[in-house]
Amino acid sequence: MSESAPQPLRIGILGAARITERALVAPARSAGHRLVAVAARSRAEAFAAAHGVERTHGSYAELLADPEVEMAYSPSPTGSTGRGTWRRSRRASTF
Repeated sequence: MSESAPQPLRIGILGAARITERALVAPARSAGHRLVAVAARSRAEAFAAAHGVERTHGSYAELLADPEVEMAYSPSPTGSTGRGTWRRSRRASTF
């Protein structure tokens, strides 16, 4: 019986914080996952271009509604995002 290879995760990024490169981009790439979208107030386009993210969104809500996003990563410190992140995460399949 042959096992099928696991499918890469399709990851969305909520924000373009500097820590994301070390905490998510490099590990995701090395594991074969896809960075499908990023949403950020002002740096989404530059972040996407620098890290090979497939597309950008104008808001977190748009990113979380994207059917290609299976998992959303928030680089913000837990204490700084509070209820807003929790409300946004309820829409994502995995957070």
